[in-house]
Amino acid sequence: MRIGVIGLGRMGMAHAANLAHHPGVDTVVLFGRDPGRVDAAASALTESPSRTGEVEVAAGGVETAITGLDGLVVATTTATHSQFARLAAHSGVPSLVEKPLALDLDELTALSAELDALDAPVMVGFHRRYDTGYRRLRQRVEEGDAGTLRLVRGTSHDHRPLPLGYIPVSGGVWRDLLIHDFDIVPWITGERVVAVEAFASVLDEPEYARHGDADTAVAVLTLESGAFAVLSGTRRNGAGQDVRTEVYGTRGTFEAGLDSRTPVVSTEPGVEPPSATHDDFTDRFASAFRNEIDHFVRMASGEAGNLTPPGEGLSSLRIAMAAEESVRSGRQVALR
Repeated sequence: MRIGVIGLGRMGMAHAANLAHHPGVDTVVLFGRDPGRVDAAASALTESPSRTGEVEVAAGGVETAITGLDGLVVATTTATHSQFARLAAHSGVPSLVEKPLALDLDELTALSAELDALDAPVMVGFHRRYDTGYRRLRQRVEEGDAGTLRLVRGTSHDHRPLPLGYIPVSGGVWRDLLIHDFDIVPWITGERVVAVEAFASVLDEPEYARHGDADTAVAVLTLESGAFAVLSGTRRNGAGQDVRTEVYGTRGTFEAGLDSRTPVVSTEPGVEPPSATHDDFTDRFASAFRNEIDHFVRMASGEAGNLTPPGEGLSSLRIAMAAEESVRSGRQVALR
């Protein structure tokens, strides 16, 4: 299989590396606007001793090369996701597109309907759904091990801050960072979110305030059963990459993301601090990204279905928009 990758930042490079090491991929084709960056990426991938696939620098743009691909991975800036998703789908090429597919709800609704009507599947990159810990957490809830659900607590604290140039095009803390929590909470609990109350501050990097964004955010979601989800997000966490989700029920408490590298230091006597912590999201979710790429390759070859089609992003975007409205109004926002 020939799989293209467009966008060679941290996420794109992680996907490209996983593709180059996948036994089902013969060639990884790299696309980008900066020839120097593309060449550097190709060199880095080619030097990997365990690489099984070839690495090729595209001679032209993805628009002219798309028909020669068996799949396309899109890890460009958010504003271009819909453009490349359309290109791939209308060309009959399966694609994996990083979230969100679109930042506007009306646009995403129309785009989802358009893409769903085409034969080529578009898989949206909600990587936590492919993480073993999160899948096991969902299973424990589904099997009733937690009992009656009372509370979900989510932690999304990035170790490394965003590049300052990415802040104005990121979509904001709700649509870029906490959107993963907004996706995973209903997926784990099987419950719809009916109300959102949110709070946001700038406590670390003043550049966020200049773009109407925040680096510290908290959202309280009310689920349809009356249970709550309390979610926190920060754009820089000096202790390390901390992404966890806890579920509290009447019979048990379960947590995804709690391991020997979780960047939390206990103040209890005799409890040793972690010797190493997760460095960034590609480190914390390394296995999830491998699982995601494996599923994409199998989907592109017709061996697996699409677990995260475009319409799966509608609910999380609605919650993100409600969080934004709550911050503006200072009130809880009901979801219809």
